[in-house]
Amino acid sequence: MLVCGIDENGLGPRLGPLIATAVTLDLPRYDRARLRRIGGRVGIDDSKQTAGFGQMAAAESLALAVLEELHGHAPSDADELLHQLSLDGLLPLRARCPERSSPQCWSARVLLPAFGGDSAAGRASLARLARHGVTIARVRSQILCVSALREEVARLGSRTTVDLSLFERLLLDARSAAPSDLDTVLGMVGGIRDYPSYFDHLRGRELFVLEQTAKASRYRSPGLGTFSFEVDADARHLPVALASMVGKYVRELAMERQNRFYASHDAELPRASGYHDPVTRRFVDRSRPLRKRLGIVDSCFER
Repeated sequence: MLVCGIDENGLGPRLGPLIATAVTLDLPRYDRARLRRIGGRVGIDDSKQTAGFGQMAAAESLALAVLEELHGHAPSDADELLHQLSLDGLLPLRARCPERSSPQCWSARVLLPAFGGDSAAGRASLARLARHGVTIARVRSQILCVSALREEVARLGSRTTVDLSLFERLLLDARSAAPSDLDTVLGMVGGIRDYPSYFDHLRGRELFVLEQTAKASRYRSPGLGTFSFEVDADARHLPVALASMVGKYVRELAMERQNRFYASHDAELPRASGYHDPVTRRFVDRSRPLRKRLGIVDSCFER
């Protein structure tokens, strides 16, 4: 059977992209608790626990091995990774950038591995999963840069509803690649419980409500399958944990490219995580004159 997990990375930060990632697993049956124990033993867990800023080796090893398994080779640099992983492909990501702002996102080439990861270690983890009958069937990420996120917030009203829209697109993509209706687990989006009221891409589909509680909202849609939004899904479900780790790696690569771009112009600038922390605050303040001199568009820099 095929089971998909979807999660986001970077909903709340001050800088950098919003990432949503879907991972589809092929396995004999879905035993949630058993699979989480197996995942924990091979290092697959909620990215908040396994892939903090500056601690990306495990997530990198796993992500590179997953892409190697699906595409026959691991990506050699960040551009190739996005080409393999992005739902929309690499060119649309770059095409929307104003010419004077694009260097901060794209000019720094990042060779992989970039954070001390080792695809051999990732392959060993995937081999251990395979011994339990679990293989990776599909991985896709949707990536919204700062300017695209701003536009979508203007269209949909909040980051939360934008996040849900990304989840919907990934859910539809995962189903399009599956031979039949799919079982999908998604991370809970903000404080939403009545999801159909906020749907974007799924609006108007025939839908049956199976459960709406404080901990889970579960639905079935003919031609799509059963899908549930669950609290702490990344800590409870293996495919969601794996999606969380891959998505965290994609976001950290984006921040690494931005940090390298600014460091090439001013080596004294701090390396920012992009989150609401003192280092990011200092980076924003100290980089302001440089950004003005380089002509960096504000709407491409800060959310």
